[in-house]
Amino acid sequence: MLKKFLVFIFISFLLAGCTSDKIDISMNNGNLRAIRDYEGTIVELPEKPKRILTLSLGFDVMTLGLVPPDRLVAVHKTAPDPGISWIVEESRQIPVKLYFYPFETVLKLKPDLIIASTWTKPEMIQGYRDLGFSVIVCKGPDTVDEVKKTILMIADAVNEQNAGVRVITEIDRQLDEIAAELKNRKEAVPVGMLVSQMTSYGGKGCMFDELCSKARVCNGIAKMGLYNGQFVPKELVVACDPDFFMVSAPRQMATEASRNFQLEYFNDPALQGLRGLNNIKNIPDRYLYSATQNCVYAIKGIANAAYGNIFDMSNEHLIKGY
Repeated sequence: MLKKFLVFIFISFLLAGCTSDKIDISMNNGNLRAIRDYEGTIVELPEKPKRILTLSLGFDVMTLGLVPPDRLVAVHKTAPDPGISWIVEESRQIPVKLYFYPFETVLKLKPDLIIASTWTKPEMIQGYRDLGFSVIVCKGPDTVDEVKKTILMIADAVNEQNAGVRVITEIDRQLDEIAAELKNRKEAVPVGMLVSQMTSYGGKGCMFDELCSKARVCNGIAKMGLYNGQFVPKELVVACDPDFFMVSAPRQMATEASRNFQLEYFNDPALQGLRGLNNIKNIPDRYLYSATQNCVYAIKGIANAAYGNIFDMSNEHLIKGY
């Protein structure tokens, strides 16, 4: 209760000091239309939003698959990092890069559409709305089907429905390609164990588990009965004895702590003797933590880690509908 009160006081202060900056989309963008977001909120939007702000790298990727870069006012700070981002080239055309999205910064950017996630704090969403911004909330995807539904909702919000359909068509084409290749494999399904600094990520019910399933890989964390959000203890890693480990490939923008994490993890005496220690696969973070239209490349990348280079990744690119 105290936290919500302090947020209210802060927003009230901003409104009192920045009334001239408060957004009125009806004055700045002509005709309005209404859409219903994932949470059921009816949101008024410009006919063609031209100053879009999303609140995550994943939603940046989805949105840039539907509209050109000149329609975004900012992207996430990690967008230029090829280790984790699908929009390196596109981000070069968007000068503003953000780690966080504070009210005062958003006021200066004056977006006519904010795309938030179900992972965004509700008080932040309400704060943007109190400042006069049009905010739609989309589902943070945990499955490929949810990725497709979220893309279609964003396509509706930016009024580029045909682009959304084209993106979904390409996702489905590549899913069919993946399934056709993997259905002919006769060997036992290999067990892979994710080793992540997010030590409670990767269990049942998350996108990583879905990617493994579609890559014909048994997710070791889920195999041991853990759900996403549950800590992965090393005793269960030992009990699982995976065929291979999946770790983040080296990234230029990674911290020293990130670089040391894997070394310390695998030097633990408790893990010595596991067969997977002889089969540690460096996989780009853009595959391990992929919840966008490019998840099809993530599935291929994980399958390649398990089976060798069965999928040609040379044409990997941001999937666009325009």
